[in-house]
Amino acid sequence: MKKGRVLLFLVILIAAVYAVYQYTPLVRGNGIFISVDSPKAYYSSNKDIVIHVKDRYAPLKQITVKIVSLNTDVVLFKKTFTEPFLKSFDLSFRANKVVPEGKATFVVEVEDYSKGNYLNGFKKTVSFPVIVDSTPPKVILLSGTSRITIGGSALAVYYVKDENLSRVYLTVRHDGKEYPFRAYKASSVFSDPNVYLSFFTYELSKLRDYSTDIHAIDKAGNETIVHIPVYYNRRPIRKSKINITDSFIKTKVWTILQREGIQKKENLIQDFLYVNRKIREKNTETIRKICSNSEPRFLWKGRFLQLKDSKVTAKFNDERLYYYKGELKDTKFHKGYDLASIRNARVNAANSGKVVFEGYLGVYGNTIIIDHGFGVFSLYGHLQSFLVKEGDFVKRGQYIAITDTTGLAGGDHLHFDIIVDGYYVDPIEWWDRHWIKTHIYKVIDESKTRLSLLSQ
Repeated sequence: MKKGRVLLFLVILIAAVYAVYQYTPLVRGNGIFISVDSPKAYYSSNKDIVIHVKDRYAPLKQITVKIVSLNTDVVLFKKTFTEPFLKSFDLSFRANKVVPEGKATFVVEVEDYSKGNYLNGFKKTVSFPVIVDSTPPKVILLSGTSRITIGGSALAVYYVKDENLSRVYLTVRHDGKEYPFRAYKASSVFSDPNVYLSFFTYELSKLRDYSTDIHAIDKAGNETIVHIPVYYNRRPIRKSKINITDSFIKTKVWTILQREGIQKKENLIQDFLYVNRKIREKNTETIRKICSNSEPRFLWKGRFLQLKDSKVTAKFNDERLYYYKGELKDTKFHKGYDLASIRNARVNAANSGKVVFEGYLGVYGNTIIIDHGFGVFSLYGHLQSFLVKEGDFVKRGQYIAITDTTGLAGGDHLHFDIIVDGYYVDPIEWWDRHWIKTHIYKVIDESKTRLSLLSQ
């Protein structure tokens, strides 16, 4: 009798424990998990809704996705699972329903087939406030058709308006890649907070598939793309042969390797190739970072100045063929102008601006970089000493340095670059008073006229 009672008690205890585990939320609770990848703070009917649902313990019964706006439920998705075996479900869809714009609540409700919760199953709701915005930004091109020479510069001016604007930029596509250019607010020029401008360039390319577009994206992910019609032409490329000697490597190349803290290679030509490729590439990335932040206003005025009394010894996009002991070893395109004057000539600032770099820069040697505003920079390389320091504001024509042979220079000269938003462009245009007038000032004046028509 005693054993029978003990056995009965154990059976009842096990049944009670099982019941508590299986049918009540005391031990094994709600296993529903909801993850909303999109939307977050903003909702747009033009963007995909991405949600992940899973249940640790029971099959899913029903999923409902809705937006509550103006005290009205707008159901975006609803699905009931009749076969009780699915424990996870991923949603990725675009709701083709009109939702009033403004403040709303995004809601995800999930119910499972669990026997728990006293045979009622479990439910879980995730809700959070969103701003409903399905209207793409308004974009109007103010500057019209652009004209550019490959390697040269062009200016685009455009009007962008959106209460929830997130990002504006310009892209140039060629060779299957997309190259971004910054959009600068141009209120200092147009007295309108909705006007932007971008300087851009068409880099030298084997293919002729250039395309230019303005991109405006709001916080809800709505995007407007406006194409900019651009006419372009090419200049002939000049080739120049450069003989690399052992003496040049042992003096110029080894000095750079020492400054960079890099061990010499097994032979001399490997040292040169490392500097001409790897160090040059590293320097270009450094320059791009330096030129990634520019004043959103014109710091300069009028044409840029060439080094006084100088002779051009190398031009922009010259194809340089490097020979060593009669064999072609490397090819590079020259991205600036080499200007030769007297030995240790004084270097004048090409135009007014702020000194943003002053120091050693690999193949460029001692270097100064000046920000002229709206993404336009000038670079001065192979210098001996500096007459200004980083942070100084310099005026057009002011002496800033002395020329020398630092870096990878074979003789005393100034290497001069114009850089637009991190991309090298042809300086000859910026030295040309007529080009400045027709490609920049005239574009701005015409854009102001078009802007005035918008308010009429």
